Amino acid sequence: MVNIKQSSSLGRGLSSLIPQKNDSKPEPEGNGAVQAVEAGEQPAELREGDQLIKISVNSIKANPMQPRSKFSSESLDELAESIKQHGILQPLVVTSKGGGQYELILGERRLRAAKRAMLKEVPVIVRSADLQEKLELALVENIVREDLNPIELAEAYQRYMNEFELTHEEASFRLSKSRSAITNTLRLLQLPDEIKEALIDGRLSETHAKVIVGLPTAEQQIELFKKVVQRGLSVARTRLETQKMGGTKEARLKIDPKDEEMTKRLRQYLGTRVKIERAGYKGKIIIEFFNYDELEEIVEKILNNEV
Repeated sequence: MVNIKQSSSLGRGLSSLIPQKNDSKPEPEGNGAVQAVEAGEQPAELREGDQLIKISVNSIKANPMQPRSKFSSESLDELAESIKQHGILQPLVVTSKGGGQYELILGERRLRAAKRAMLKEVPVIVRSADLQEKLELALVENIVREDLNPIELAEAYQRYMNEFELTHEEASFRLSKSRSAITNTLRLLQLPDEIKEALIDGRLSETHAKVIVGLPTAEQQIELFKKVVQRGLSVARTRLETQKMGGTKEARLKIDPKDEEMTKRLRQYLGTRVKIERAGYKGKIIIEFFNYDELEEIVEKILNNEV
């Protein structure tokens, strides 16, 4: 067991959460290079309090915060074959749950491949991680490696922001992404299920989808989506069709910074999750409650205060 002490840097962007690539290390030859490069694996950076050990694959439980839900069987088979020949080149990152059990933070793809390769033990870095850090680590690992499909990524952003009541601006800082990139990705969740499925399956590009979501109604979005798929429309042609069908800047959902601030104030005052949704100049406020007592408390707060 190795106990490492270094300075912790959580909360200062992607570089503090995700291990940074060390270019000074030579790449393995043959299939080992496939494991390290094509899978997007990066050396695990040891931090203060980390422990580097080997543990049983059966003692590792999946990370419930893992935003990625689909893994390519063919890709896992290739990685498993590489692991059989070279072992696991980069340790997984886990957190101890006590009693000899661990929860995965980073490396679910490696863990699945290791099981396929019939490994009994895997190298891991045991790290202390709270709820937010686990979600951040699982999310940013996939963002950096670009393993999430557009809908998985949008849902991961949404869950991350809802769980910890972050604004788009705050999330963009913590994830080292531009505010517009996060906002535009989140807009994809407004699309009808039929279009979202096409995005997940790869039948529709993310760029096409971001144009289609500019239409004001679900019916128009589905109509244009079918045209794109059936006729193989380019992005430029799709944008032109959107304009012909009434897709204007006003029809597209915009996240107003003032809305974010009001959402945060309402959450703090009402003590529950609040969401402001806009469609053009119109919109609605969604207030969540989880039992009758909570509903009564929310209503009382609203009625007892005049705006």
